[in-house]
Amino acid sequence: MTIALVFFVFAQAAVLRSGGQSGADAAALAATTEARDQLYERFLDAIEDEGEDEDALDEILSGMDFETGSACGAADRLATRNDATVGSCDPHETGYLVTVTTTDTLGDTVIPGTDGSRATARGRAVIEGLCRTTTKEADRIELDCEERRWEFDPGNEDELPEARDLYRVYLED
Repeated sequence: MTIALVFFVFAQAAVLRSGGQSGADAAALAATTEARDQLYERFLDAIEDEGEDEDALDEILSGMDFETGSACGAADRLATRNDATVGSCDPHETGYLVTVTTTDTLGDTVIPGTDGSRATARGRAVIEGLCRTTTKEADRIELDCEERRWEFDPGNEDELPEARDLYRVYLED
């Protein structure tokens, strides 16, 4: 009977750890997606600015020069929805590294010292730029992207690519 209870505690711990990892991954994706959305806003500003050159636009499109503003707030909101709290949220190379701790615990167990234990997990998400500028003129911009080529008038909102067309956000080990 004791062995069965020990296995049950290990199963509980595995479920708790899995939930913590889901929370960490969701939080990292939320932070990185928020950073991507901020990059997209900078892209929109840059295409409207006639003084902005192709190099500056390519820097924004690379996904490397993101601002950190509200990204960790987005991570915190997603962690909370996944029954976790953010311990750390840091820009890391081309994305975010987020550490969370579960709000749920193992509860009372037969294994001494494990009562009330929480799981801690880390998630890392990155932004990958998918495009580069081939032409930037006042009334025409051309982008060469991984999945297609874009040609548009920066003043025509219906022709503009969306954030997901310019950047890929994904989890990384």
